[in-house]
Amino acid sequence: MARRHHQTGCLFKKGQNWVFRYREYQIGSDGTVNPVHRSVSFGAITRLEASRARDALQRRLALAGERPKAAMTLKEFWTGFFDPHIIQKKQPSTQELYAHLFRNHIDPHLGSTVLSEIGRFHIQEFISKKEAEGYAPQTVAHLRDALSKALGTAALWGWINDNPTKGVTLPRMQRRRVPRVLTFQEIAKLREALAEPARTMLVLGVLLGLRIGELLGLKLEDVDLQNGMLSVRRAVCRGNVGPTKTPGSERRFPLPDQTVEMLGEYIAGRKVESEWFFPTLRGGFHNDRTLFIRYVKPVIKKLELPHFSWHSFRHTFLTYNGNDGVAMPILQSLAGHTNAQTTLRYIDTFADRKRAVLEQWAEQLFPTVPSKKR
Repeated sequence: MARRHHQTGCLFKKGQNWVFRYREYQIGSDGTVNPVHRSVSFGAITRLEASRARDALQRRLALAGERPKAAMTLKEFWTGFFDPHIIQKKQPSTQELYAHLFRNHIDPHLGSTVLSEIGRFHIQEFISKKEAEGYAPQTVAHLRDALSKALGTAALWGWINDNPTKGVTLPRMQRRRVPRVLTFQEIAKLREALAEPARTMLVLGVLLGLRIGELLGLKLEDVDLQNGMLSVRRAVCRGNVGPTKTPGSERRFPLPDQTVEMLGEYIAGRKVESEWFFPTLRGGFHNDRTLFIRYVKPVIKKLELPHFSWHSFRHTFLTYNGNDGVAMPILQSLAGHTNAQTTLRYIDTFADRKRAVLEQWAEQLFPTVPSKKR
């Protein structure tokens, strides 16, 4: 957004000092553009020196951009513009995350800072402070990403010159918990021990790699047993029904024959009439946390299995199929990922397969070296 009209300012002498007065435009807390008068004193110098100082100042102002400066604070921008126009269009879980990050971290440190005055040092200082406080690298990355989205939006709207989060250094990412992949034996034990609806959710989770929100979002109309197809059209997250995580997450699955028979038995045995495929006793949809605590956690303890989560079903699906040589485009499509790099992060190569590959390679390199007897 350019300034309303061209103006060169006014250079005049006040007492013994030369003063340059000019006008700039600012974006107020209500989003309106208003003129603000500025004055700069060059001191007791000659008129020629004052003219040169004025010209230098005008060049600096031009380099800073001809757009109005945002005079509102980061908090005013976040609560008045970024939240209602950007955050509220995201998934409920993302809205909760942004609200938590801003309320507990961003606002106390940067909320009172004028939006146009936030620089890369301010962001780097904030990141370093959170790292020193012991927060996980993933949490620090979430904070940077939230700030980047907010300040990137302000830059896109022309309210600041650029996004100051670019180039900020993050702490090295460290995976604190290795994702859990269920073995075939564990899957068999869980299928025998789990009660409905957790049993059928386990089967669909490890068979199709569905997210927990996608499982809870299934309706009867999404499961076409006659044609053997299952459609993912929506997701349930933290008690809210919404679209899938990404547009690519809406997908259809051809169901194996044995799965069609199993799903038919599940539907016939349901005790509640509901449009939801996995209904509560009142016919609504489940809360994933409550469902896990009530149905799954006691079985994990009873079977003395290592801890896992709902997401382990999806991780199991991607790990086994990724290591069995399923073509990446097919695996990516089944997972509903936007890009292949996301799918690759889920695939864990098993240690025994690594050993087999390396032993075969070693035999080709060193055929005369005797193998170690075990």
